[in-house]
Amino acid sequence: MKVLAFGIHPDDVELGCGGTVILAVRQGHDVSIVDCSKGTSSSNGTPEERAAEAAEAARIMGVRKRFNLDLPDTRIQGESDDQAAVVVGCLRDERPDLVLIPSGDDPHPDHAAGGRLMDRALYFSGVHGYRRARPAWRVPHVLVYPGRTDFEPHIVVDVTSVHDLKIKAILAHRSQFLSGERRESTPLNSPDFIGFVEARSRAHGRRIGVRFGEPFRAAGPIALADLRVFGE
Repeated sequence: MKVLAFGIHPDDVELGCGGTVILAVRQGHDVSIVDCSKGTSSSNGTPEERAAEAAEAARIMGVRKRFNLDLPDTRIQGESDDQAAVVVGCLRDERPDLVLIPSGDDPHPDHAAGGRLMDRALYFSGVHGYRRARPAWRVPHVLVYPGRTDFEPHIVVDVTSVHDLKIKAILAHRSQFLSGERRESTPLNSPDFIGFVEARSRAHGRRIGVRFGEPFRAAGPIALADLRVFGE
């Protein structure tokens, strides 16, 4: 199975669905990360630092490749046809079986707009008359992961076996999550932030009787042909 995990900024995938990405890699799936922007307007970290950190996090997670669509940080627009076309091109080139996308229900303006942008791009990717330069591709399965705003999930993935590696991948983004001299103080580099990440994973894990879990909402109905999935 080919999996694409989208983040609006570098580090979004690690925070929102990093454990699931690592688990998918370990299960032998072909997994890539797509960062929509380079995070150039963040309070800390140069573009060069952020790119190096993203590459290191990808190495830790074991993904096949990670690439950046270079959409404008702080100027993501959910209704932009040009930006949607960039995402559509990526989907049509990669032709994934499963896409993980961020929720648009988020106080960060880029995340909110990015959620709408992903919805539009996923729809238009399957429309044959839209931007005919590449053959249309209708993504079979889409799961949505939360950002800062939690939600009631349809699915919780048991990531207990890879949780420590997820935290290591998050902390690879040193400019964002580690405090130090000449760094602006932000909620991300607060001493408590990683504890919040762990608390969410513990809360969702408890719902399915495991130590750590990652929540997802399905973007549409999930088709089942074999009910034995409930007996595993």
